[in-house]
Order: sequence, then structure tokens, then C-alpha cells
Amino acid sequence: MPRRPKPRPQGLEELTPLETEIMQVVWDCGDATAAEIAQTLRKTPPLADTTIYTVLARLRKKGYIAPIPTIERSLRFAPVIPREQVGGRSLRGLLQDFFGNSPRRLLAHLLQAGEVDEKELAEIRKLLKKTGPKEG
Repeated sequence: MPRRPKPRPQGLEELTPLETEIMQVVWDCGDATAAEIAQTLRKTPPLADTTIYTVLARLRKKGYIAPIPTIERSLRFAPVIPREQVGGRSLRGLLQDFFGNSPRRLLAHLLQAGEVDEKELAEIRKLLKKTGPKEG
């Protein structure tokens, strides 16, 4: 029996990998034109201008960016949704899909894989002492 797809969470549509890449540029810059995005991406081969315009139109339709007033000839776009909000939603999806909704399992994976260095581990310990574990 085929598995049913999981229902999508209410709100924003998921980003494709290319949309995410372009959003990273917009978040890093604070706002950007299509030309600035193309220059920053420096892909090989470079993306066609029409591809960037198409992705920007999709991001605008999805509610991730909005045009901002400018005297320039080119449209300039600014992020509407903060990077942390998108990252948090993605992390919740990873937790659910790959780690059984267990932050412990995710952290154990990162530690066992050697993805956390001593400096980061010390910062995690400070955060744990500061915030303490959740009750329940």
C-alpha cells in the first residue's frame, strides 16, 4: 500500500534548493537586485537572468520577499521572512522526518559524527546551564 504524503504545515510553502540559495543572498545583503544576486552567486555555468527573475517571482508569490521602493531602474527585493524562522521550520522538519522528533537523537548524531568542535560544545554547555531542561 503506497504511503500518503505528509500534510504540509500551514503557512509558507517550502523553498526549493535554488530558492534557498537565492534567499541566502537576499538575507546576507539585506536587500538585492537580480543583477546583484547573479553576481553574488557566481555559479558555473552562470544562471540566466530569466532564471533569477523567475525564482524571484516565485519567492515573491510565496511571500518570502517583497519589492522595496527605490529610485533605481531595477527592482530591489528585501526579505519578509527572517532566516531564523525558515531555519527553525526546516530544523523541525528534520527532527520529525529523520530523528523521531528527538533533539537528543539529533545532537547525538552531530556529536558522534564529529560535527561539533570543542568551542561549540562549550557554548552548548553554557546554553544548557543557562536555559535548563524543559519539564515534562
